[in-house]
Amino acid sequence: MKKFYILMILALAVSGVRAQEQTKEATAQRLDSLQQVVDQLTTNVATLEKENLNQAIWKDRAKYFNIGYVKQTLTDKTFGGDITSDFGVSLSNGKTYYLHKKPIAGMIKFGLDWTWLDINYAKSSIDYGDEESGTTESSDMHQAELGMQFGPSVTINPVHHLKVSGYFRVTPSYSMLYMDETFHHHYVTMLNAGCAVAWKAISLGVEWRWGSAKYNGLTFDGLDFDEDSFGEEDNPSMGDVMDQMSAPKRKLKTSSMRIYLSFRF
Repeated sequence: MKKFYILMILALAVSGVRAQEQTKEATAQRLDSLQQVVDQLTTNVATLEKENLNQAIWKDRAKYFNIGYVKQTLTDKTFGGDITSDFGVSLSNGKTYYLHKKPIAGMIKFGLDWTWLDINYAKSSIDYGDEESGTTESSDMHQAELGMQFGPSVTINPVHHLKVSGYFRVTPSYSMLYMDETFHHHYVTMLNAGCAVAWKAISLGVEWRWGSAKYNGLTFDGLDFDEDSFGEEDNPSMGDVMDQMSAPKRKLKTSSMRIYLSFRF
């Protein structure tokens, strides 16, 4: 009888141990499943944060509007001499089209910059000395270009929202300048190279631009017109007037430096 009781007790003990082991295994499996869910949620959150940061850094900052201070030099290749600007201003607006979706090494992107509108204006003073009277007179020169920029760029994002970029662009432009009562104008292919440092929506940059062309001229000096200007014709044609107003062509080279503040959006 004692043996029977002992066997019963042993059987119950073994059953209890097995039940505890099964409970532990079930608990461990539940913990593993819960850990997998937590790990998956953590991964999803990290991926979402990375995508949001990528959106904020690259996609939401592709367009730009620049306003800059211009220091400019005009070199006369025909008659000689340099004219340095007193002050100048520039405005430009465009967008960077990135060539690949994911940054190389997680931080570098190559793109094509297209500046839809580029305006540059500079005002200069020209001094004239009169040897007979010993006095000096001055007149203002105004120069402006209207163009469009296009070219490659590279942008590096070393940390968070900090970006450093460099670019080179070709800028087809129409250039106009007024000096000595003469209006000079011509098409000019300007070249631009620059770099910028950006933090979120604000960027500070510097840019160099240069180009040259032979300018056509129209003079508005009243002294060039008199009663004999058109010979015996009482009613000169428009062609005769334009011929009389035409000034000799001048080859001029423009060299500029821009320091600009840019807004990215």
